Amino acid sequence: MKIGLTCFMHESNNFIKKTTPLDNFKDPSFGDFLYGDYLIDYFRGGNHELSGSIDEIERQGNTIIPKFCGIATPSGTVEKSAFDYIVNRIVDEINDDEMDGLIINLHGATVSEEYLDVDGEVLLRLRNKMGPEFPIICTLDKHANISSKMFDNADILVVFRTCPHLDTYDRGVEAAKLMDQILKKELIPAGTFIAPPMMINMTKQNTFEEPVSKIIEDMDYLSNDTSVVTASFALGFPFADVPELGASFLVYTNNNLELSREKCEWVSTRAWENRKEYNLDAYEVEEAVKIANESEAFPVILNDVGDNTGGGSSADSTFLLHEIVKQNVENYCTVFFDPESASKCIDSGIGSTLTLNIGGKVDDQHGSPVKLEGKVINITDGKWEDTEIRHGGYTKYNQGNTVLFETKDRGSIILTTLRQPPQSIGQITHIGIDPSKKKLITTRGVILPRPAYDPFAAKTMLVNTKGTTTADLKNLTFNNIKRDLYPLQNPIFKPGFNEV
Repeated sequence: MKIGLTCFMHESNNFIKKTTPLDNFKDPSFGDFLYGDYLIDYFRGGNHELSGSIDEIERQGNTIIPKFCGIATPSGTVEKSAFDYIVNRIVDEINDDEMDGLIINLHGATVSEEYLDVDGEVLLRLRNKMGPEFPIICTLDKHANISSKMFDNADILVVFRTCPHLDTYDRGVEAAKLMDQILKKELIPAGTFIAPPMMINMTKQNTFEEPVSKIIEDMDYLSNDTSVVTASFALGFPFADVPELGASFLVYTNNNLELSREKCEWVSTRAWENRKEYNLDAYEVEEAVKIANESEAFPVILNDVGDNTGGGSSADSTFLLHEIVKQNVENYCTVFFDPESASKCIDSGIGSTLTLNIGGKVDDQHGSPVKLEGKVINITDGKWEDTEIRHGGYTKYNQGNTVLFETKDRGSIILTTLRQPPQSIGQITHIGIDPSKKKLITTRGVILPRPAYDPFAAKTMLVNTKGTTTADLKNLTFNNIKRDLYPLQNPIFKPGFNEV
């Protein structure tokens, strides 16, 4: 049997003013994005969901039909021209005369200038082309804002189980196993989708910690039930201003819709009952820096919530750096997306001393530049590989030409020319930083950096900074939500509710 693989993934933050063009999806290593055998070669041996599907399909003895793959770092709304090119290409290249079923990797929180529900639109177009009998399985990021349109146009939706996203390979394997069962006529999926009217704050989305770990325990209980084929829980992505915003649940059985509804109502109701536990929980900037500076154990990791690069933010917020300088913190490390400063350092060369205005350049939402004098210690191409299981399943990283700039108080400031979320500790170690020797390290994320940085941390703190990924929802204005949604309002939840 022949199974197609295709991928279009982007986490779109509607509160970012700058849009995302087609060029953001293009890997400079490949002239045609990732296509055909390039896709297999790139992901084979990795931890991505595509890696898992590739390995499992080959184990089955089935044939992989690799198609197009476009992935971009989280950022602003996808431009119409980028959407048109990618989606038209995906749909045009999927044909039932060369494949028996399709596994598609989508994010679940992609928004374009034309469509608030890009992922649903992609699945709808594929369904309209391929017909109701053609098997389509879709994997989704844990931060998906799942819509009825997505649910209705895929045979099965499979969502990452953990945040940080450490199980991406396994979900790719799961999707391929389910597809094999469908193609062998062993499985007739019957699913229920329920979206309780609630949001889970980003500071509470760690699936390995309470309160969300309680939901994961319930999901594990369902997954271990032999009557359940697959069960998923999506956290939702609060920085996409869309009607589908919020957490959601999916339960599939083998041709037993009533049972899937019963199981899905059980788990979604239990989660709803604990909704007050999912609200904001983070330190303020001054307090966080003070605690880190006074700590006898080090390093203390300060996660900059308002500049969560993995949520599409600017990667150059200066609120924490201003406070670090104000409190005379010594021996710290921080990373900035700052092509202008990096270029000046590269032009000056290793060993040169200069004064830079660091950060605060992408927009007016993440603070003003910080003026600092320092020395250029090292320059790299900003590329490295990390074989450890990291958030998102990626193993190859590229933050562009990168500079290590050190101040007189041993402040190690890493300047990059591409935006790279801090999934990997290689972001700082590849240029010569030993994290265990630093007093304070800032990262631009919430949960995403933790698998990489927590092993070195004496303490990890979430910091409630301003910015386009602020966890303080009162700083955000939502215009497209069509229902009452906790904690923005106090809605009533009726089990079985699934209209979003």
